[in-house]
Amino acid sequence: MDSWRELQKNSYISWVKKYETEKKKRIEAEEKYEKLVKRIKATALENYYNELLKEEWDEERMDIIGQNGNTGDHYQYELFNPDKEK
Repeated sequence: MDSWRELQKNSYISWVKKYETEKKKRIEAEEKYEKLVKRIKATALENYYNELLKEEWDEERMDIIGQNGNTGDHYQYELFNPDKEK
């Protein structure tokens, strides 16, 4: 009878060890997953803000072009006017 109890005890201990090992693996996998999700969200947010800044810059640029005209005359005057005083 003692050998039967010893066998049961060993089986239970083995099962508990296996359960704890699997639990630890699951927790580690969940932590890795959470870190990955955070990194993806941070990258997506950074890309979103970069795109907004680019759009704002493009809009400012277009406003300047709109004020000066789309002919480029303002550049030509600055670059090629020999009468302009320096």
